[in-house]
Amino acid sequence: MRNSTPHKTLLLLNLVAIAITAMFLEGCTTPGNRPTLYEKDGVTYGVTKGVFRSRWWNYYERGCSYLDGGYYKEAETDFKAALQTRGKDQRWPRTYGLHFVPEYFPNRELGIALYHQQQVDESMRLLEASIEQHFSARAAFYLAEARRQWVSDGNKDTRPPEIEIRTPAGNEAVASTEVMVEGIARDDRFVSAITVGGQPVLVNVCAAEVPFEKRVVLDADQDMILVEVTDITGKKTSIEIPILSDVDGPVISFDRPCVIPGMLSGVAFDPSGIVTMHIAGKPVALAPGPEETTLFSLSLSQNDLAESPSFECVDGCGNVTRGIPPIDLLVLKPGIPDVLFASNRYSSFSLGMGLCCLVMNGENVAIAAQPVPNNGVIVEMNNILDGQQYFTDEIVVAIQVSAENPIQDVSLNGKPIPTLSGRNTLRTSRKIRLAQGINTLAAHAVDDSGQEGIDEKVVHRDTSAIEMEKNKLTVAFLGTVGNMNQPNGDADAEYILDALAATTPVSNRFTVISRSLLDPILTEQTLSEALASSRNKLALGRLIPAEVMITARTRRDQNSIEIVLEGSSTETAVRIFPPVDVAGPYGELYALIEELGVRLVQEIPRVQGQVLDWDQPEITMDLNASHGIRKSLKCLVFRMDREDYGEKPVILCEGIINNVMKRFSTAEAFPVEESQALDTVNIEPGQYVIIK
Repeated sequence: MRNSTPHKTLLLLNLVAIAITAMFLEGCTTPGNRPTLYEKDGVTYGVTKGVFRSRWWNYYERGCSYLDGGYYKEAETDFKAALQTRGKDQRWPRTYGLHFVPEYFPNRELGIALYHQQQVDESMRLLEASIEQHFSARAAFYLAEARRQWVSDGNKDTRPPEIEIRTPAGNEAVASTEVMVEGIARDDRFVSAITVGGQPVLVNVCAAEVPFEKRVVLDADQDMILVEVTDITGKKTSIEIPILSDVDGPVISFDRPCVIPGMLSGVAFDPSGIVTMHIAGKPVALAPGPEETTLFSLSLSQNDLAESPSFECVDGCGNVTRGIPPIDLLVLKPGIPDVLFASNRYSSFSLGMGLCCLVMNGENVAIAAQPVPNNGVIVEMNNILDGQQYFTDEIVVAIQVSAENPIQDVSLNGKPIPTLSGRNTLRTSRKIRLAQGINTLAAHAVDDSGQEGIDEKVVHRDTSAIEMEKNKLTVAFLGTVGNMNQPNGDADAEYILDALAATTPVSNRFTVISRSLLDPILTEQTLSEALASSRNKLALGRLIPAEVMITARTRRDQNSIEIVLEGSSTETAVRIFPPVDVAGPYGELYALIEELGVRLVQEIPRVQGQVLDWDQPEITMDLNASHGIRKSLKCLVFRMDREDYGEKPVILCEGIINNVMKRFSTAEAFPVEESQALDTVNIEPGQYVIIK
């Protein structure tokens, strides 16, 4: 019998080696082996979907699960493991084959995990790197939190912010009811908030220097715009931009009587000066007058009245006052000596409209204005009809006042208008903004004896054809995609999307399809499969009664919530705008939803341009990349038809933008109605186009 001792010894050595190897491996467990699961409030953390294969996306998903539960050290380990294989933050990276994940932000998530472990310096470095690689609102929120902590840890904020205004210049006269304010906010640490004219400016990332711009609507008598900047520690700086809102045309008063042929003269005034004046198309001689007024005069003959005898006066800001001069006597037979008129040997008959014809020896010799009994102060907005409709936000109101005594005060809707000292008549104008719906206009005047006059009219600011409900871009908020292991993700997203659709910016900008019509496709699994390819997106688009489909993704951890929106065209399957996201404390969810609505609307700008060329079916227009437009956005082509109540847009066709360049863009046109043939649409250069 052979000795078996060597075999037994070898077997024993092998077993010992296996045991030692097992002990060694157990001591060097990688993050993918035997993960620790935690449970809190009925939710398990440290989990992933499917089999954990120690790939970068597995580590990232599990790290996010740990982080959401507040297990920061475990999250740190997983994010560092993910970064060893793939180190760049991005959206929709490919995992394998044709599989993608909605987001991969290991630098950001590791920075957040370190922030919660009081490693503030390294946290800021990682969050700054994440924002540089791919901006996200979640990174910006936690970077602000980390910087705030960094300052409070001893890196003192010693000075309040500083504000530099680029436009408008101080004391600049603005001949509009709105003005763009542009500037830069600076701080020795970090600027966190800016308001202009009481309206907040979106600050994406708190920083030492933040450029800003904001359009401000002005009142007629506004003399300043308030700008306020707050730094990360709460220090505030405010400045007042002095401004002259010059929305008034020149004040004009004609000398009476006005006889043609003869000299028409009078006085004009405007704080910005009188630049030009024309009567019946002829330039008027201007000369300096008392109290900064301007004297004007012009000799007119009968031949000068072949065209309209209207006048037009322009001030230094471009505001215009227009009207008809008050001609008291138009002489038809200049050969008859003036003395005959004094002899009263003539008869007259009425021509209507306050005019009469003078007859002498059977001939019509003159047309005269019939004297109107002076009934105190007469005020008239003579270019406004009661009940008139308008389709624009801004209109010009022409005001005419006559009084028995010199006019002392004039106002429109309680806002004072300049007057002329010692004058009984005046003409002027003012630009005003109209609100949607009914607007009441009240012009009021008082003479120096205390007599008053008022003209009150009601006008309507109607929605134009472009603004009507049927022509608004239709969007559908579908549901959630890629919420990972969020126990309340679907409930959060459902509430958020319903609330988002009801916000003022979204409801004003879009027609939102009711989510009750989309029940069969609202599940995350269905959406994930449908959005996996362009072909599937197009198939899904055919089921949705909207032009843009928007999905949401929410991320809620122990301290905050992140909301991300992505949108695609239902007609081209192209992503129509980059991800729109907000992040902040869960307790501020409503404010975050409001901000999300503002950001969404900004990504689909309602800008207007002109048609440059028409080569059926392609439209070339002057809208370009600088206007923020993108491929697959829809547009409307229209012309303006003049009606008695103003200019009204008439929609000619729709289009889908297929090319965006630095100076122009093109769109493929298609009829508004299915029964309409495109070759019957009369599109011409100079017509208008607006993003739908």
